Amino acid sequence: MAAHLAGMALIPYYEHLMSLLKTNPELHKTAKGMFKQVAWGACGTVAGAAVGGPFGAMVGGIAGSLIGYRLSDDYQSLIDVMQDLSDAEKEELVKKVQELVGSSSIEALTRYIGSQAQRSALLNLLRSAVNEMSKGG
Repeated sequence: MAAHLAGMALIPYYEHLMSLLKTNPELHKTAKGMFKQVAWGACGTVAGAAVGGPFGAMVGGIAGSLIGYRLSDDYQSLIDVMQDLSDAEKEELVKKVQELVGSSSIEALTRYIGSQAQRSALLNLLRSAVNEMSKGG
């Protein structure tokens, strides 16, 4: 029973987190092209390494990152990926965010995103957690 109540308490927190991601222009702008940019950078690194070894990997990574940056208008948003998480994955994600924020209150989460450094830390946590979950880990 207590576990069920704790799970129910996570729902409003998760919904607030999603609302912040959807409505906060700074978070939305920062998360906008994240996945696509990473993919372009990785592809450029691999292609560069195949052609020019370690130096080619560096040049390819830079070129791929620049291409990803230029093409970041079309993206699979972090928000879309998070909406497709299972309930267990949402609960795990909320716990990680609460650990980062240092509180389980919704107000603390709202205050936490007040600075650019903290917004970046939150987005990095979300990105790595979602990547981890998509790999089955």
